[in-house]
Amino acid sequence: MANEVRPDEAAGALTEIARRRAQVVTLTIIPAWFWWATAALMVGLSVAVETRLPLVIGIATAAFVFGILIVTARLVLGIVGRAQPRNDLLGPTGVLAILGFVAGILAVSLPTSFALKAAGARYPATAGILLAGVSMVVGGPLLMRYL
Repeated sequence: MANEVRPDEAAGALTEIARRRAQVVTLTIIPAWFWWATAALMVGLSVAVETRLPLVIGIATAAFVFGILIVTARLVLGIVGRAQPRNDLLGPTGVLAILGFVAGILAVSLPTSFALKAAGARYPATAGILLAGVSMVVGGPLLMRYL
């Protein structure tokens, strides 16, 4: 019985597998700061648009675009520098989870904005985007854990 594995060897191998799996998951998860930064940029743009001042909207739009580019670049460069993601790991359920996450945010934030506008609220789009931002900050890390 030279091929028999002792219980302590098996336990050690399983511990190592779990450690390496956790390491891979940690390297590829989108960090919480990304969700907060994206939500803040969205709310800032919405506030600027609702001022209806062309100069404010123009400046805020440029700041939003550059902000999203910077946040995304920092995220991507951080992940690529640590690990090479594989395209075959996400699968159809992962794609559906991401699409469902986006659809869920839209299904909550858009009707909220429209209802608030119909009720005469002063900043309905900002309120809806704020709700979307909170949904991203709370749901984003949950989505990443699922993926």
